[in-house]
Amino acid sequence: MNNVNPVVGVDVAKDFCYYCVLSPDGKKYLEPFKAFNTKEGLDFVLEKLKKVEKAFKNRPVIVLESTGHYSTRLVHLFGKNEFEVFLVNPLQSHSIKNSSIRKVKNDKADAEELARLYFVCDLQQHRPFDDSIANLKVLSRAYFSLSEQRISMLNQLTAAVDQVLPGFTRIFNISSKTCVELLARYSSPDALLSSPKEDVASLIRSCSRRSLKYALDKYQLLIQCAKDAKETGITLSALYDVICIYAQNLKYLNDKLTELDEMIQRLAITIPEVSLISSIPGFGKRLSSVIVSEVGDISRFNNAKQLVAYCGIDPSVKQSGNFVGTKNKFTKRGSAYIRKALYIAATISVRKDSKARCVNPVIYDYYQKKIKSKPKKQALGAVMNKLVRIIFSVLKNKHPFVMITPEEQIKLYRSKAA
Repeated sequence: MNNVNPVVGVDVAKDFCYYCVLSPDGKKYLEPFKAFNTKEGLDFVLEKLKKVEKAFKNRPVIVLESTGHYSTRLVHLFGKNEFEVFLVNPLQSHSIKNSSIRKVKNDKADAEELARLYFVCDLQQHRPFDDSIANLKVLSRAYFSLSEQRISMLNQLTAAVDQVLPGFTRIFNISSKTCVELLARYSSPDALLSSPKEDVASLIRSCSRRSLKYALDKYQLLIQCAKDAKETGITLSALYDVICIYAQNLKYLNDKLTELDEMIQRLAITIPEVSLISSIPGFGKRLSSVIVSEVGDISRFNNAKQLVAYCGIDPSVKQSGNFVGTKNKFTKRGSAYIRKALYIAATISVRKDSKARCVNPVIYDYYQKKIKSKPKKQALGAVMNKLVRIIFSVLKNKHPFVMITPEEQIKLYRSKAA
């Protein structure tokens, strides 16, 4: 390639980085040097890069490996100082590190190999997301993270309650507000039996927003459950304590998830792409926000196939000689968050509502055809793939989703071609 820019390879670590500078023709210009990720260390690096720019009369380009939040801060710093940044997938960088017969693995060598990657691979320049989409990405990922913590906490609470109050989870849904409030206050059979009837019934009524009769009926079931638990449950004070702690943590997580959801909703209103995705049946504002924040600028993708690969739901290929593998799983190379969102959207899209109406008739029919020849998981994977292609079309054309059958789509395509 005809290159006029010097190249800087950066091997990123938590507290420091190694930098290696190559000349535009690929020769080593500066020996790899170490700099700490402090203000003084980064100022030193920027000063070095200014000298490199002066020597070659062209700004150096930066190549570094994507290493989560450690590399994110450096990408932001170099971008702010108007350097071209190339963020490399670790799978791509590891391939060139193994190209030498000699086994050399250290930070200096890694920095040099990253710089050389610029000369042998067609790297794509990193383009930072718009601030509103970057904010949406942070909030959406935080929501997913807290949701997973909530599920883990629910599982632990259920396990403890089943030991102390067998049958309690048949009276109330363990994840309901009423259940969590009751367990936070009355975590043992004795606590329930010794509490005034009016207090417990009032709590049930206020949390469930149901009638007094409902609250009294539930109270009677609780009292019977507590009496039975005195005989059949485990009487350990430590279990009572952890039930109270788990329930209080659940209350906190529920409150924070509500706060995050409100933040996401407020921000999503200002981003047109979220409304476009929301027009597809099965995608609410929250799922649409995840898709938009993970995909970013749709112009980065030339076709739907590239977006499918970016999401990591393209099938892996296993072929050697006359052997062709048939049981090929998803590559799963890409954002796990977007795959989770697509899986949820796919399961919603193939359902029927309470009135037996399809959420998305076209996707439902597509799924029904697939499960005739494929296992359900594979058929659902095909639905995810189809949804990504719909998302690509909606974002690329900047037009809301319109429900049309495959036959109507073919007819429309032929009329345009004519």
